[in-house]
Amino acid sequence: MLEAKVDERTRQLKEAHQRLMQADRLASLGQLAASVAHEINNPLSGVLNYSALMNRILQEDGVPPARVAEFRGYLERVSEQTARAGRIVSDLLAFSRRSKPHRAPADLAAIVRTTVSLVSHKLKLMAVEPVLELAEDLPPLPCDASQVQQVALNLVMNAAEATRAHGRGTVRVSARRAGDGQALVLEVTDDGEGIPEEALSRIFDPFFTTKEEGRGLGLGLAVVYGIVEAHGGTIDVRSRVGAGATFTVELPLDGPAGAGTEERRDASARP
Repeated sequence: MLEAKVDERTRQLKEAHQRLMQADRLASLGQLAASVAHEINNPLSGVLNYSALMNRILQEDGVPPARVAEFRGYLERVSEQTARAGRIVSDLLAFSRRSKPHRAPADLAAIVRTTVSLVSHKLKLMAVEPVLELAEDLPPLPCDASQVQQVALNLVMNAAEATRAHGRGTVRVSARRAGDGQALVLEVTDDGEGIPEEALSRIFDPFFTTKEEGRGLGLGLAVVYGIVEAHGGTIDVRSRVGAGATFTVELPLDGPAGAGTEERRDASARP
């Protein structure tokens, strides 16, 4: 009878656990749907509003000379909002695919330079000065260059946005060899507002963000974490409120075991 009661209780606990998991999945799905709808609706609303303003300016013979500057300003806002929507979709795709990296020898310093060059205009508009500290003669890194570039891009843009409250700031990006010589280190430091201590343990969780509403879906760092993990690397963050934050990524030079076919899931521990 005791064994029967234990079996029955175990069955009930399993059923309760399954119900909780299903409820959690439904809650996560609802959170995802609400977040995506809100985040994409904002830039689309901006595009519609600026398009309406441009349409009011536009006449049958074109744009009046006196309003060309105004028209171009609206057009630039349309481009910014469209790019923002595109970035949201890209983050969603990257998060959902979690594709295995296609490794080939790559120049980490060149990846960093290209990434910063791609966003230099945005950084200038945000009054953020990038400072590169790239060690010379770095050995080739076996990695998926496009995925590592995505890591660098997300970290640089997050750092730039963290300086927003100050009006202007500096983002320092460094690439160097690890102390043991077995990995390369990518480090991104900002002088922004910092991350509250209670948020540090959650910043790599999907859909968690410390940004104000409408400024982030909470997927960028989750994507970064997944890419670093798939490469057998580690990522760490150090921050204090009011003193900025530093994200440190280590990627192994020999690649994880079974590079290209298997992923080493235990290579990194969540910070």
